[in-house]
Amino acid sequence: MTTAARAANVGPEHHPQSADSKRAAATALLQMISGIHISRAVYVAAELGIADLLADGPVSAGDLARATGADEPSLYRVLRLLAALGVFEEHESRGFSLTVIGHRLRRDAPIGMRSWARLVDAVGGVAPFGHILETVKTGRSGRELAFGSSWIDSIAENPDSLATFNAAMSERTAAFAPTVAATYDFVSARTVVDVGGGQGILLVEILRRNPHLRGVLFEHPAVAADARVAWQASDLADRCEVVAGDFFHRVPAGADRYILANVLHDWDDAGCVQILRNCRGAMAPAGRVMIVERLIPDHGGDAVPTLLSDINMLVLTGGQERTNAEYGELLSAAGLTMTGVAAVAFPYGVVEGQAR
Repeated sequence: MTTAARAANVGPEHHPQSADSKRAAATALLQMISGIHISRAVYVAAELGIADLLADGPVSAGDLARATGADEPSLYRVLRLLAALGVFEEHESRGFSLTVIGHRLRRDAPIGMRSWARLVDAVGGVAPFGHILETVKTGRSGRELAFGSSWIDSIAENPDSLATFNAAMSERTAAFAPTVAATYDFVSARTVVDVGGGQGILLVEILRRNPHLRGVLFEHPAVAADARVAWQASDLADRCEVVAGDFFHRVPAGADRYILANVLHDWDDAGCVQILRNCRGAMAPAGRVMIVERLIPDHGGDAVPTLLSDINMLVLTGGQERTNAEYGELLSAAGLTMTGVAAVAFPYGVVEGQAR
């Protein structure tokens, strides 16, 4: 039997595939191939604020075009695709309304994703992904190949990109912060440092649930400035300090818990070990490190969300998502022992380490 003939059969008995299964396979593969079309269409809807315009009910493509300054026929074609994908619902006379998915593109949506849909453009757009083949061959990030600069330096220098980045990180953190605060036992701790904690979404949840704790939000100077203003206006201002600095050089000393949420996946192994060593050297006796990241399941489970993020890290930052065992290796290299892994909001988990 030829290779082509074998490919057209399934199962040990080589039963011919049905026309329906072949069509379904082709459709599934085509949607994968056309992923950039879908991503860019979602970006357009997010950037134009379409979901906010649909918040009160159906609106015609013409009215949406006038409200956003878009070309009506072109906008309709994008909205039609997104309706077919379940983001919007299309009605008669080219009207559109929100679905459950579409609601998450609203600015004020609980656990929204509008800023996340705009994030790729904040960190360089699709240009870095144009270098993915060279990235796979060389290991160099697409961002470096496209622009010759690191993603974090570029964001810090552009106020609009920084605002989008901060908003996207806050969206992602809000998705897992309540379960981290509710699941992890902070009873024996007195001070918590949120290393690279953005605007402090996770730290707020932890402090509210644990009135005995004091917090330190430690961030890059470009992020810390805005975070400090927000915290000063908060009812938790007397329990939290915002400190600016570089976690590759040092972190605030003397705390019982050092949280690294969505931090280590941005960096290669050497960078991660350096950050962890700095936390180990700074922590109080019996202190611990909490790594909060998307986890790649050891056995079964849905790995796709984490593996998609892993490709994002590969192309944009030079970092990666990791398995539990790989986090254990990083901790060991930094002089720490992995003491446990706890699942929180899917696909996130908390990997804990303490000094040996």
